[in-house]
Amino acid sequence: MKHFSIALAPIVLAACSSSPRPEAVTAPRTDPGSNAIMAAPTPARAPLRLVEQRNEASTRVGFRIVLQGGSADDPAGREGLTRLMARLMVEGGTQALTYEELTRRLFPMAARIHLQIDRDHTVITGEAHRDHATVFYALLRDVLLTPRFGDDDFRRVKTQSLADLRLDLRGSSDETLGKEVLQSLVYANHPYGHPPVGTERGLDAITLDEVRAHYRALFCTERLTVGLSGSYPAALADTVRSDLATLAEHCQAPVAAPAVERPHGLHVVIVDKPASSSTAISFGTPVTVTRNDDDFAGVQLATNYLGLHRQSVGVLYQSIREARGLNYGDYAYAEHFEQEEGTRFPRPNVLRRQQYMSVWLRPVPSRNAHFALRAAMRALDRTVREGVPAADLDRVRGFLEGYVGLYTQTESARLGYAIDDVLTGHAAGGWTARTRAAAAALTPETVRASVQRHLTAQDLWVAIIAPNAQALAQAIGTNAPSPITYDSPKPPEVLAEDREISTYALPVRPDDVRVVPLAEVFR
Repeated sequence: MKHFSIALAPIVLAACSSSPRPEAVTAPRTDPGSNAIMAAPTPARAPLRLVEQRNEASTRVGFRIVLQGGSADDPAGREGLTRLMARLMVEGGTQALTYEELTRRLFPMAARIHLQIDRDHTVITGEAHRDHATVFYALLRDVLLTPRFGDDDFRRVKTQSLADLRLDLRGSSDETLGKEVLQSLVYANHPYGHPPVGTERGLDAITLDEVRAHYRALFCTERLTVGLSGSYPAALADTVRSDLATLAEHCQAPVAAPAVERPHGLHVVIVDKPASSSTAISFGTPVTVTRNDDDFAGVQLATNYLGLHRQSVGVLYQSIREARGLNYGDYAYAEHFEQEEGTRFPRPNVLRRQQYMSVWLRPVPSRNAHFALRAAMRALDRTVREGVPAADLDRVRGFLEGYVGLYTQTESARLGYAIDDVLTGHAAGGWTARTRAAAAALTPETVRASVQRHLTAQDLWVAIIAPNAQALAQAIGTNAPSPITYDSPKPPEVLAEDREISTYALPVRPDDVRVVPLAEVFR
């Protein structure tokens, strides 16, 4: 991959979330030196959080609008409302332009406005050539400040959202469905417990008036952080501040995120999907550690050792894919992971107030699903008990030293991570540097201690998308042996380990394995 470095001007934070707000004065006051009654001063408005990353050498101008609000803010019974609102903003036109007219304006500029949404954050990004920066910003501003929210667009986007749930999430993406089912188990009866797309009942119930009210409840300056990157006009930052000052300063407080408890033992939900030709497996458990905690570096390195996303460095990948050829990859995560579009790197601006650890096994042949689950659980159990061997610690750490620097190859990614630094209260430009520095300071003892404080191989939720779900549930619930056969010869050491894996006892009881029909998922 070709890459190069460009010297960037320092990141400028125009306003920080920790800046104190002046208290409002509610009564007139008297000047001590006179008898005149003086008017109470108007309280100063809290400034917009604005992160700037100027790069005069760039040919592009980037915008990143991060709203501290996501699917966790969906009201009960209206699951999917926040995503529907955001999609209508981006895909529904403005008061001045229909969506068709808006896309016609964007097309000659080769510009785009893009949306991503998670539990706690909604991100709207835009990018255009610097020659079109002012014209493009005017369009983006209207998307943010004066969305159309028209009847026809509402019906269209709502219909598309239901199709996203029924056809895409349930129908075509077993891997994504498994990850979302896992989160619904980890966060049962919790604001994180449904996917951003929502549920069928929630989407069916949403009205256009509720979308408009939700916009007013969430879209305000105290929830916004805005980023600018590239070679934007010098006056643009002040223009953005002035324009977004027309939004309400305060709005609905973020929904509370109650504490989440681990299950006792292994609890398995198998979604019965007869049309599947293979089986997708995800498992995990809530953790109290986040990237702001000292223990996070050790937990993250341990999960990277188990399976760094889309990389062959992990023991799960080497054992399940390389040695046995069961699937395309096997990965583990210390926090919620979303892949940046067009890359294999983590996406910025998906911070969560609460996190969970997870393992993702890409689909395996259904006859090997029980074996693959055992192999992954056995590897996790060994890591929790023994930690990361010194040689492997050096190997993974050496790989990360160069690899995490690739996270910020693009201006958009650099801006995203700079905003994450602001939202987490860190010095700008520090996430990848902190990751490398923290990894360099780890020892086998500190990694093992962190892992044993926060991870478990005993108390886990398991989400499986599979055909023949009843048979698999019976096998898992009774800890039946799961011998494996191959289409080609394997080395003796692999076959010897297979015998151990095939009878590895999972901490599960028959009553803790459930089968759910596909049509009932996120109904």
